[in-house]
Amino acid sequence: MSNINFLTGGDVAPIRNTAAGMFGDIGPLFERADLSFFNLELPLSDRGEPFRGKAIVHHGKTLNIDGLIEAGVSCVNLANNHILDYGEEAMFDTMELLDWHGIGRFGAGRHFDEARKAHIVEKNGLRVGFLGYSTTLPTGFTATADDPGVNALRARTAFENKVSLIEYPGTAPHIISWTEPADLQRLREDVTTLRQQVDVVIIYMHWGTSMSPQVHDFQREMGKAAIDAGAHALFGGHQHVMSAIEFYKGCPIVHGSANLLFDTWTSFFTAETLKSFLFGATLDKSGLHDCYLLPITTGVDVPPRLLPGDDPQWQAIVTDLQNHSRRFDTRLVGRDGAVAVHGPA
Repeated sequence: MSNINFLTGGDVAPIRNTAAGMFGDIGPLFERADLSFFNLELPLSDRGEPFRGKAIVHHGKTLNIDGLIEAGVSCVNLANNHILDYGEEAMFDTMELLDWHGIGRFGAGRHFDEARKAHIVEKNGLRVGFLGYSTTLPTGFTATADDPGVNALRARTAFENKVSLIEYPGTAPHIISWTEPADLQRLREDVTTLRQQVDVVIIYMHWGTSMSPQVHDFQREMGKAAIDAGAHALFGGHQHVMSAIEFYKGCPIVHGSANLLFDTWTSFFTAETLKSFLFGATLDKSGLHDCYLLPITTGVDVPPRLLPGDDPQWQAIVTDLQNHSRRFDTRLVGRDGAVAVHGPA
């Protein structure tokens, strides 16, 4: 049976004046992988103006593409809340730059049909399809039939009081969330259609709450719906901090792996933002096997750093992930500097 080595990591936002050695000692790991991807969190363009009314905007110069080329990443997700930060022309520049250098892309486009389109890779006789979605949707970022943007998956939020506020004034409400039903059905249809064309389906979701490891109801709803429809794995980002790893029907749902490389330090970032990990596995026609993670320190204006097993930060990352994932009965077991990831026994 054909199989390939797979590797992914957290959000990538390069804002550098030189791209050589961008990923440091992690670069060769991506080079050696048969298949790899991550979320490209900003446009790479030398044009454009900041998106009007948006409080936080990011963009990197086109020369930063050389870092992605050097690392040999197979494809990138563009469905996120920053790809249009410098307008349509900067996003189009990014898409054309990726196309020119043979780096696959998915999750955004010149119109809805392109944003929704899957990216398919064939390696060693194995066909793998990628779909990207964003639940974080600044005004004007959603692709439509006529407008460029991201592949949107809308989530709704409500607040529920579980106690009498007359008796217990000031009590915080319980937050409930769910996926817009029409969008959830579209997700199912997208996965079902793609599954008929490929051996393995991998989903990326830009979701969650910034600076929080909390797993929301809508995330679990989306993850389970995608896997029920035929997806083999789901990887999430946006939170800037690590979140839980869950298994559903034997398939991993990585709710958030934080930042892999993020060359800006926003005011609300903390030391937790520097904790991250790579997620690797072997892929064959039945899905992902022998899942493992590699703890790393996020790169901020410097390359990210692969942590040795005796580094205190290595243990801190593993401990945090185990705590986040305990409710899902996910087990992490250290092995030679890597960490084996197992679903419920």
